[in-house]
Amino acid sequence: MAVKTNQSGSIKYFLIKYSFEFIVIILGILISLLLEQNRQNSIEIDRKNNTIKQLVNVIEEDINQIDGFLYLQTYSLISANKVLSNLNNKKVMPEDSIVFHLSSVGRALRSFFPQQGIFDQLVSSDLIKMIESDLLKTKLFKLYNEDLRRHDVHTKEYDAFFLDYNYRLSEHFFLQDSWVKKPNHSNPISIDSYKFNPDYYRSRKVFADIIESKSNIQSYINELIYLKEIFIDLKTLCLSEIGEA
Repeated sequence: MAVKTNQSGSIKYFLIKYSFEFIVIILGILISLLLEQNRQNSIEIDRKNNTIKQLVNVIEEDINQIDGFLYLQTYSLISANKVLSNLNNKKVMPEDSIVFHLSSVGRALRSFFPQQGIFDQLVSSDLIKMIESDLLKTKLFKLYNEDLRRHDVHTKEYDAFFLDYNYRLSEHFFLQDSWVKKPNHSNPISIDSYKFNPDYYRSRKVFADIIESKSNIQSYINELIYLKEIFIDLKTLCLSEIGEA
């Protein structure tokens, strides 16, 4: 009986011992996996935060671009109003001034093209899923997949109109002008040569061109203001996401 008792005790001892060792090994593996997962998550969070920092820089560049184009479009709108007032009231404006302002209206051709590469990088790398703010994700997708696509369509429509408008200036005034690339330059237009055409200037076509130009420019200004507000809001959300608000 004593032998059986000792054998039973030995078996129980080994069962407890190996069970404990097995549990320790399993816990060790689970802890290692958890630590590795946390390490990988930390790496992904850092990647996401760094990409969002790049996005903030791009947003700031786009806001600066919008400010420049708002200045340009406003400049062109002022010229459109001056030409329209001159046509409506049959005021005497020097030919040089008329041609300058006609050229200025055509300068509205220059359009804002936002940068989308960083957003595409967030999506393609699945880092977009790491963003904690659902509001930020929603607004990012709305801006880059809806608002900017709509803006691109409008831009092409405006550009098509102003390309034709500028061609008509060349055709009827033999206008040769040059524009400074910087949107907010203090002296943005240089008139190299022209041959004034008073009959065409007073024609219904020019009148219609200026009315349509004014409408397009005002619409584009409103759209740029709308986009600027969205970019400013997104910048705030991005900084909040990475803890720099």
